[in-house]
Amino acid sequence: MLFVYSLFIYLIVPFLPFYLLKRSYKHKEYLLFWRERFGFGLSKNTENKPVIWLHSVSVGETRAMTKIIEILRNRYPSFKILITIMTPTGRQAANKLYPDALIHYIPYDLPYAVKNFYLNFKPKVGLIMETEIWPNLVHYGKIYKTPLFLVNARLSSKSFNAYNKIRFFISPILNCFSGILCQDNTTKNNFLALGYHNSIEVVGSTKFDIGSGNLNITKFVKMKGRIPNKKVAVFFSTKEDEELQIINNLPQEVSYLVIIIPRHLERFVLVESLLLKNNIKYQKRSTCTEIDSDTIVLLGDSMGEMLDYYFICDLAIVGGSFTNNGGQNLLEPIFLQKPVIFGQSMHNFQTIADNALLFNCANQVRDMADCFVKINEILADDKKYAILASNCSKFIKEFTGASEKIVNTVSNSLK
Repeated sequence: MLFVYSLFIYLIVPFLPFYLLKRSYKHKEYLLFWRERFGFGLSKNTENKPVIWLHSVSVGETRAMTKIIEILRNRYPSFKILITIMTPTGRQAANKLYPDALIHYIPYDLPYAVKNFYLNFKPKVGLIMETEIWPNLVHYGKIYKTPLFLVNARLSSKSFNAYNKIRFFISPILNCFSGILCQDNTTKNNFLALGYHNSIEVVGSTKFDIGSGNLNITKFVKMKGRIPNKKVAVFFSTKEDEELQIINNLPQEVSYLVIIIPRHLERFVLVESLLLKNNIKYQKRSTCTEIDSDTIVLLGDSMGEMLDYYFICDLAIVGGSFTNNGGQNLLEPIFLQKPVIFGQSMHNFQTIADNALLFNCANQVRDMADCFVKINEILADDKKYAILASNCSKFIKEFTGASEKIVNTVSNSLK
């Protein structure tokens, strides 16, 4: 079956350059370092140090490995850290957060490209974040005797249903992993149901360990001071249709500043057109240095500043939760003691969302209209807000430590 899969991947190889070219129209960075994606032009480990390899998809997962890397560096100073990612934004984040590491795109899941990767870097161990299960990458890890661990693993019931349809194929691939370290019991049970029979345990989410060491707030401190007597509600990582829902449900009189940050930069222009069409007074982060007193909406059309937006806000509203997209990571604003609000769709972060509700640092609402009612209710009651903010710290403190547990588990492979 792996042969059939690999044959299919080879058949689409001629189309991959066109895919990269298409993506480059909106993200020119896709044309940079493209040879790495095919297993060529790989960096040499000139220091001849043994390699610890960590793989993530994009920005969120790259940040989530911060504490893991910190612990690994302290325990194994003689090792070189290799980080692979899939997206240009992930690469930018990795370069910024881990300047001393080797940073590379993960090769496409072609046998020759994957072989070149393992032969070039010879990693002593590989830590794959969340649910990145590429059959050839995992299979050749076992062939080249690189112990692989799926860490911060997350497998929702929705994803399980999809994998279960190809259980006969995915089960042997999963069992190439030396261990799976899960965020929650649902994930553990789903992997067991798929036929995984090696080491598996629940350690929690490394996103609780992220800390604020990489937060650079200098650009926004002055802006925060120039919001005249206004509180701030930030809608972050909004998806298609959600921006229209926000605009359609804006109260006639808004006493606070609304910040809208679309998940994908190609939506910036579309959201601006919606604001213009609805005659809403707005400003753009890319063009303003201070906020006018009569501005209703600030369009967050900037990259790499999400944590800064969380810093200046009072409430954070989770995008992707008001459509059937499963929500986004709600931990970063909570870490900064900013209560969150989310809609009915949080299956991507269900356990975290449920626990945030239990700790009373989050509120779940029926729809966008209900969301604005809740925003007004919280921001109008200073005592209630102070309780929610205080509970944020209690929530984070309760669930930290996953990164330490992960490093403890993989340490046996580094002896």
